Formats: sequence, structure tokens, C-alpha cells
Amino acid sequence: MRIKYPFPQLHHSFDHSAQAGFTLLELLLYVALVGGLLTLAISFYGTAIDARIKNQSIVEVNDQGTALMDHITQIIRSASSITSPTAGTSAASLTLVVPTGALSPTIFSLTGSTLGYTTIGATTDTDDSNSMNATKFTAGATGTISTLYAYVSNTLSASPNNLAQMAIYSGTTAPTTLLASSASVTLTGGAWNAFPINAVNVTSGQTYWLAYNTNGLSISANNLQLDSGTTNQSIFTSQTFGSWPASWTGTGQNIQCSVYAPIDTGGSTAAQIKEGSGSAVSLTNNLVQVSGLTFQNLSRPSTPGSVQVSFTVSRLNPNNRNEFNYQRTFTGTAEVAW
Repeated sequence: MRIKYPFPQLHHSFDHSAQAGFTLLELLLYVALVGGLLTLAISFYGTAIDARIKNQSIVEVNDQGTALMDHITQIIRSASSITSPTAGTSAASLTLVVPTGALSPTIFSLTGSTLGYTTIGATTDTDDSNSMNATKFTAGATGTISTLYAYVSNTLSASPNNLAQMAIYSGTTAPTTLLASSASVTLTGGAWNAFPINAVNVTSGQTYWLAYNTNGLSISANNLQLDSGTTNQSIFTSQTFGSWPASWTGTGQNIQCSVYAPIDTGGSTAAQIKEGSGSAVSLTNNLVQVSGLTFQNLSRPSTPGSVQVSFTVSRLNPNNRNEFNYQRTFTGTAEVAW
């Protein structure tokens, strides 16, 4: 007997083509699409990072430059007088006489190596008038020198015999080649006195002599301060004040006078301030550098004085990356005793 099913039997068939994977073309299109999206995402992220760093560089330069200008002009306004540069001239450093004796002179300049002896000597020299007194030092860096400094004792002759000049020579055992000399400067007793010169190139490891002469009227006037030094580190000889020979020799002394010269190395530099006998202190941080620092004395007759200050601040960029490439020049003017 046969059993009859109420429903007809179902015959299943499978479409094998419906279960096939991606074709090679589809896979390549998918990879290209994902790669393009990743490239866009990375590019957008990199652009955002660069923009953030660029903005930080701009803010850093502006903040450092503004703070530096405010500090310099504030000190100028509170100063008593301008020592260097002289009226109508400009220099890379500014020397001011300030009311607080211990902070005078106050000197603004760029950081760099120093040629000379920056300590105020404990002993006062004698008979420096109409006599060339030179001390030799070895340069610790290669660069340029545009200002010489000497610390002069309190006792000065009356005007017009309170003038002095300085010069820089090269030479191993004696000042054999005159490199530059200053004009006459009116001395300030018990203070560092600045003597601007035409810029001179110096080389690291070479010997240079910083020389001083003055027109005082007695052996106790217009003299340098000094300390003990190495054998024949200083020499002296008679010379009428007002001119410097091309080369000269003299009597050796085992002393070193309080004379020095800042060396502008032309590298990464910061603005600095030196107050009295204290050490120089940087006024800008290590993320920026200051260049082109210039002080122009705009003083008019019968006025306390006026100084125009200019400098350029740039973001340090050791790897020459575009996002760090930003600089700005600042210019300002301030009046003394304002």
C-alpha cells in the first residue's frame, strides 16, 4: 500500500554563484578607498599639529619680545644717565647709570663669551695717567668685539682731566698690532666705563691685549682696579694721552686689570642684563634667540637722554622646520628719568 503525501516533494537546488567572495577588482577598490581615507586623516592630523606649533611659536616670540622691550624701557626710564652709546651714536650694548649705586652701571647686551677680567679688582693701581696699561687674555670664542670696558676707581681729576681711552691689540708676548681704539670717554668713578670701538674680529685661542690710558693730573686719579695675575700678564709704558702706537713693548707685571670685552659669537643668543658687579642674567628663555640688538642714543642737548631700542626675536629652529619658522622685530623708545 502506498502512502500518499499531502504535499508534493520539494527538490532543492543551490545557486553556487550567490556565495562567491569579492572579486580582485572590488578588493583593489576597497584598499584604495581605505588608503585614501587614512591618508586624508593623517594629513589633516599633521596639518592641525603644525598649525598648533606655529601658533605656539608666534605666541612665544611675541611674549618674549614684549616682555624684553618692557623690561629694557622700564630700566631706561628709571636711570639717571646714559654712559654708552654717546649722543648721536648707536651700539650693540647699553650702559646706564642708575640711582642704586650697587646696581650701577646697568648693562644690556647679548649673551656670548667674554674676553678679559670681569671682577672688580681689590687693589687700586697708581699712575695710570699718560701711561698705556695693557693686560693680555686668550679669547674663548670666535666672534666680534664692539665695546671695551674698564673699572675705574672713585678718585677722578676734575674736568677736562677726567677722560680715558681704550684700545685692543693682538700679539703673543706684547701688543704688536693695533686692532682698534676708542674715542675719549668721560669717566665715572667707582664704576664700569664703556668704550665703544669699531667692530673687531677675534679668534678663539688667540691672545689679545686690552689697553687703557687716561689724562688725570695726579698719580692717584683715574686709575684702574686690579688683582694678581700670571707672569707678565700686564705691561705698561709711558705714552701721552690721546694717541695709540701701532705696536709697543713695556715693563711686565704679574697683575690683571679689571678690563673686559664681550664677544658676539653670532650664534644662538639671548638678551642679558648685568647690574653693578653682579653676574649677567638672561632676559629671554631657551626657546627663542635675540639678534640685531641695537641701542641708538637720541639725546638732545640739555635733556636727560632718550634711547631707541630695536631687536629681532626668532623661534629657535634647529631642524629648519616650517612650523617653527617665525620672527618679529621690536622697536621702542624711552626717555631717561621719565
